[in-house]
Amino acid sequence: MKFLCAGLFLMVGLLAEAQQQGNSLKGTPAQERFFFGGGGGFGAGRSAFGDRYTSISVSPLIGYRVTRQFSAGMGIQYQYIGYPDIQVDFHQYGVSPFAMYRFSNLFAFGEYAVLSVPDFRDPSRRLTVRRMPIGLGYTMPLGRNSAVNAMALYDVIYDPGDRFFTSPWVFRVFFSVGGWSF
Repeated sequence: MKFLCAGLFLMVGLLAEAQQQGNSLKGTPAQERFFFGGGGGFGAGRSAFGDRYTSISVSPLIGYRVTRQFSAGMGIQYQYIGYPDIQVDFHQYGVSPFAMYRFSNLFAFGEYAVLSVPDFRDPSRRLTVRRMPIGLGYTMPLGRNSAVNAMALYDVIYDPGDRFFTSPWVFRVFFSVGGWSF
């Protein structure tokens, strides 16, 4: 609970700082403040029990630059995991509002993810799990309107007893197009 409060204070502090700096993008058309991005993944191999698996994920996002330094937006997450040896398929999906504060090419990032996941004991049931990863990232512009980004985040509400996520650490690399990179 103390980590949840610390994370919320961090996000509120970033928002307050961004508002104090004023709207440094005054006069910039709204359509130029939006940015789009996301990532995806593919994995295959064998589980700890020796069963083959395939994993496919997509995670698009849309954001809006409130000021030159502060952005907020929403991500959508979907992941499919299939185990052909035991004929089991899992689908998990959810949303994750986020806030970001830029320091040149470095940025602070936080999100609150709410995911619907299968109950592994009873696949006909679904569970809701939450994550609050907060951390730092680096953006490398690929041109005026695109960039590749990397983040290292720590889930401040991670519960090792939950056993759904194997680690509180979240590492991401993703591409963005639009206002993320100007």
